[in-house]
Amino acid sequence: MAPGVFVARLPELDLNVVAVAGPEGFALVDTGSYERETRGLLAGLERMLSEHGLPYRALAVVNTHGHFDHCYGNAEVLRQFPDVEIVGHEALPPYLAEWGERGRADALRYGMPADDMAAVRIVPPTVLVPHDGSLPLGVVGAEVYAPGRGHTGCDVVVHVPDADLLVAGDLLEESAPPSYGPDSYPDEWPGALERVLELPASVLVPGHGALVDRDFAERQLAYVRGRRA
Repeated sequence: MAPGVFVARLPELDLNVVAVAGPEGFALVDTGSYERETRGLLAGLERMLSEHGLPYRALAVVNTHGHFDHCYGNAEVLRQFPDVEIVGHEALPPYLAEWGERGRADALRYGMPADDMAAVRIVPPTVLVPHDGSLPLGVVGAEVYAPGRGHTGCDVVVHVPDADLLVAGDLLEESAPPSYGPDSYPDEWPGALERVLELPASVLVPGHGALVDRDFAERQLAYVRGRRA
């Protein structure tokens, strides 16, 4: 992985969480399913940053979308870093207001610990990316893009040009086929993924599973086009 970029592949749900670090601090892309999991994630990140001579200071959190495994650890990051900015799609706060408790129930069906899920405090983003817009993160040139609706109505991706890297959230999946739920937009997913692939990067981090290349992403684009047809 490129200098300053760290990918943690969590055992539960094979989730990818990415830290993009620079001399002033780091941005964390997604936060996991519950706060105890996030504490362990951050403890490991602190050790890794120390080994690389980088400060353990969270400048921003980015939620790629509103499913429980990607943003229900927000409260723990905020507890450790009270000044951290939580960034997400402008549609994410109302999404969490409508779907948040359903996400907690979904987590139990996926086998997440009941006590941990009961303790989760769902915290929405406060720095909002406009639909079809973008927002600089201020960490080693990283930028957040909202490419359109697909996996959900509030998907964003993170582009790190200096690392030749793109964090795609669940618009891309490697460990399982793309996931369609009642909150997904099958007809719009291909267009969103097309816009994602307009961003130059040879390494792509899917929401779940191993890192992929552009050939894999193009094959998955063909899959979602076919799913729409």
